[in-house]
Order: sequence, then C-alpha cells, then structure tokens
Amino acid sequence: MPDEKLGTPVPVALAMVVCDAIYQDPATKKCTLLGTFSTITARRFPVAHPQLAVHVALTDGRGNVRIKLALVGDSENHPPLFSGEGVIHFADPRVVAELNFQLSNVTFPKPGAYRFQLSANNELLMERRLLVLQGGQPPPEALP
Repeated sequence: MPDEKLGTPVPVALAMVVCDAIYQDPATKKCTLLGTFSTITARRFPVAHPQLAVHVALTDGRGNVRIKLALVGDSENHPPLFSGEGVIHFADPRVVAELNFQLSNVTFPKPGAYRFQLSANNELLMERRLLVLQGGQPPPEALP
C-alpha cells in the first residue's frame, strides 16, 4: 500500500492557457481567449503587468474540489505573486469544468522563469511556465 492514495481522486487538468483577456459569451457560456502568450518583456524591474488571465479546463472531478492557482517565482522561500482559490462542484466526472482567473497589476521583481501552479485539494495538477525577460534579451534557445 505504499504507492496507494487514499481519498477522492483529484481531477485531471486538460489545459492551462495564459492570455491577455477572456471573453465569455453570456448566452452560450463559451469562452474566447484573447492574446495567448508565454513570455513578457519589460525594460525595467520590478515591473507591474497591467492585466492577464488564465483559463483552466478540468475533468474527472468528483464532488466538491478545492482548486488553487498560484503564480510563483524561482524560489520557494518567497510568497506567491498571486494566489486564488475556491471550491468547484463536479456532479458528474465526465463534465469538463472551465475556470477563468483574472489578474491585475501583478508585479514581477526581476527577470526569470515564473510558474503558474494549479492544485486540487492541495495536490499539484499542472504547472505552466511564464518567462519574464529584460527588454532586448533574445529568448533562450530551449528552456530546461
């Protein structure tokens, strides 16, 4: 039983997309993601990014699930730049739940690789890297 997990299984993360904004049609509830990106460039640091959004799609959830999205830097010793959480109810595990997070004026203290971390019931489901570059820096050939 050493590898066996107890309790309700966490949902499966299907997608995490970073973009400028998200429009949700009031009639159909369909989402349109505007301006997807994975890199921010700034001339000076610290820099406040005025607005960004994160779209998340989950499935295979059961019952009430606590969802948390955090934006962290390269050091676990610093608090997250953003953290938001809530509870989502899955009435049926076949449902795909889509969540939208809106972030304003996130301050990046220095250039580097930041990560959005998506967790369910305190278990990490997925990470998405957000690269923050100093202006004029060419993007790296390949990320480690």
